Amino acid sequence: MVVSEKIIKNVSSFTNYCYSCNRCVNVCPLSHLDLFYPRNLITDLNFLSMEEVIANHNIWNCLTCGQCSVYCPMTQENEGVRLHELILELRKISSKKNSELEKIVKCETHSDIFPIISKIMANNPLQPNKLEFLKENGLKTSTSGEIAYFIGCLPLMDDIFYKFNFHYTDISTTIINLLNESGIVPVVLNEKCCGHDILWGRGDFETFKKLAKYNIQLYRDAGVKTIIVGCAEGYRTWKFDYPKIVENFDFKVLHFSEFFLKEKILENIKFPYNSKIKVTYHDSCRIGRLGGRLYNSPRDLIKQIPGVELIEMENIKDDANCCGVSAFSNCNETTHIIRQKRINEAANTGADYLIVPCPKCLTHFNCYINEVSLNTEYNQLRNKIKVVDLASFIGKLLMIV
Repeated sequence: MVVSEKIIKNVSSFTNYCYSCNRCVNVCPLSHLDLFYPRNLITDLNFLSMEEVIANHNIWNCLTCGQCSVYCPMTQENEGVRLHELILELRKISSKKNSELEKIVKCETHSDIFPIISKIMANNPLQPNKLEFLKENGLKTSTSGEIAYFIGCLPLMDDIFYKFNFHYTDISTTIINLLNESGIVPVVLNEKCCGHDILWGRGDFETFKKLAKYNIQLYRDAGVKTIIVGCAEGYRTWKFDYPKIVENFDFKVLHFSEFFLKEKILENIKFPYNSKIKVTYHDSCRIGRLGGRLYNSPRDLIKQIPGVELIEMENIKDDANCCGVSAFSNCNETTHIIRQKRINEAANTGADYLIVPCPKCLTHFNCYINEVSLNTEYNQLRNKIKVVDLASFIGKLLMIV
């Protein structure tokens, strides 16, 4: 593996800050499971060749959850160790190395279908067709205008995870419906995958760049100025990753909870009845630690719903426990323990619902709760707490979905 001096210098810009205080290891969920040790990786990067480091450490195990960066005393906003970014750089470097491909395959979930879809979209000049659900629900959308809603992979997830007792497109249906109720007809286009998984899960920067350029040009041609995103990973990608690779990125990117609060969407909506419901909220990594710490907007939106009481878990915001899966990688018996811990933490609040802002968290928390097992724990959890995304939760209360 040939590594340029530029790449080595880039990696060194992260590792040179570390002085081995071990805080990253103390908070890393995988360190507790004896799977990955951030400090060991950084130490080796300072003293061994890149080839030796890549061979000695499975960089694909890292969840890139950002927990280590929160507690690292040498990590600031734009400098320092920033381990999740370091891991991403290492994945870009080693993604095509044969020995690393074997590690990647072992970490992949769902038969590698999402990276395959990303590559097909990136290399196919044709637009995907994923807007049929709009016609079914009578939603008003436009092909040009200043405000756009990015749907992302939700229609595809409906087809892939059809066994679950919910529809991912309920997220989009709710958001667009409420925008329509407020007199907003958003631009909704047949965009391609945002590229989050192919970048963070595979380190395939070239494919990611193709997807980014396509989506950005699509919205520029439509005259879009503001992009509303309802997915945590899509939000992270549009807000922080796209601007790094596309010049003159001038879109305003908002999570739908930010936009709804700004435009007072729910304040003008009449809920059919005041439900007496207790909920707790999970801070997904991509909207929290890796998403500019967007902690308050989703909570403030929940608090606007009549009759809904928000009960916080023990570990929230910067301290929130990861769901154990990012970029559809590492869904296994080990990360199963991480999900177990978070679900039990939510259930112990006494809440009826665990609300999440991320389709990946939604998928894998529900997968955990509905797992076929002889253990009565799962049946008890199914009866004790339900996992739902924020938009669909609002949509069901309003009987939109």
